[in-house]
Amino acid sequence: MKKYFLAIFTFCFFQLNAEVKLEDCASIKSDIKRLACYDYLTTGVSKTSDELKEIESKNASGAVSKNISNEEANFGLSNKQKKEADIKINKTQLKSIISSSSKTVGGKTRFRLENDQLWESQSVLSSIKLNNFRVKNNIIIEEANMGGFWMINTSSNVKIKVKRIS
Repeated sequence: MKKYFLAIFTFCFFQLNAEVKLEDCASIKSDIKRLACYDYLTTGVSKTSDELKEIESKNASGAVSKNISNEEANFGLSNKQKKEADIKINKTQLKSIISSSSKTVGGKTRFRLENDQLWESQSVLSSIKLNNFRVKNNIIIEEANMGGFWMINTSSNVKIKVKRIS
């Protein structure tokens, strides 16, 4: 019985040490090889070294299309990275006026704008914030950094997170 226990323990110990870990993948300098390592961790299948050499040679020779617009090339950069590279930060925004507001059953607030769009707050608003978003107030709706939208009162700069209903 002890022999079986020792054999199983030894097998498990070597299996644990033989596994590839995230730290191992992160330490790889080559982008292609690092990606292959992560692929292996998630799927259990890795590309062969011949396939990796072929992909690296294509990248080195420039066979990959370089026809990328500036907008695509800058997509995904943080605002800090864009500022360091002196890239203009384009945030789309909508300027409008609140034409009506109403409360939902869940306590959230819905705003109808002059352009007939309907927006809803993402959370229940306190009375202090709600006072900044009354009928006939000028507002700006702009994209948030991590997705979603901000409704901003132009006179007080108070923001609330909103989503478009219609």
